[in-house]
Amino acid sequence: MPQELTGKKVLYPYAAWYFAAGILITWLGFSRSYFAKLGTNDIYHHIHGATAGAWMALLIVQPILYHKGKFALHRKLGRIASSILVPLLVLGGLKMMHSMISNAASYPPGAAYQLAYADACSILFFLLFFGLSLYNSADVHAHARYMACTILVLLPPAIVRALFFIPWFDSFTKALNAGYLLIELALVVLLLDDRRYGPVRKPYLVALLLFVSLHFTLNLVPHWGWWHTAMDRFAAL
Repeated sequence: MPQELTGKKVLYPYAAWYFAAGILITWLGFSRSYFAKLGTNDIYHHIHGATAGAWMALLIVQPILYHKGKFALHRKLGRIASSILVPLLVLGGLKMMHSMISNAASYPPGAAYQLAYADACSILFFLLFFGLSLYNSADVHAHARYMACTILVLLPPAIVRALFFIPWFDSFTKALNAGYLLIELALVVLLLDDRRYGPVRKPYLVALLLFVSLHFTLNLVPHWGWWHTAMDRFAAL
């Protein structure tokens, strides 16, 4: 939340800690399915994991540089990292979709198609939030909020997996819906925080509407024959 400092408001003074918490959630969520099996995962999983981790690390460093007034370095690092990490994140997401559909039999019935749909939407959301952050680069409030939304796109896979550590989450459907509900609740909290300190700004509202739409349609995917056909063709490439 904003904080008064030398007469000026500092936007999200603890942002680096929030993004660091995202890395911890990711580590916990993937501790059994990825980190415990490092030697058996293929190079594509390693590249995808490293790229997502690097993006989260970038979002930790950038607020620190901003708060220290190192704006030129902030912009330079953003340009360099984005030109490398954004394409890798998109390609990695597509590769994960391909891998899941190709190995659909190892997932709960229909789950691979739901996860592929979530990944497809997440890629689009990520590109949208990233693009809007660049478009609004002159508006620090919009720029920072859209960049914060990019990490919310990356978190659901880790959150869903982390929920399985809780005994009550004994099914894929429970964990999947709860994971997206937590993202939606986080956005509601961010909107309330905006309202507390001033006007409600567009970025979190846009993100909330998109995530709610994704959450609702996720439960319809098992009945979409056209999506299953499209993904089967994609996996055959």
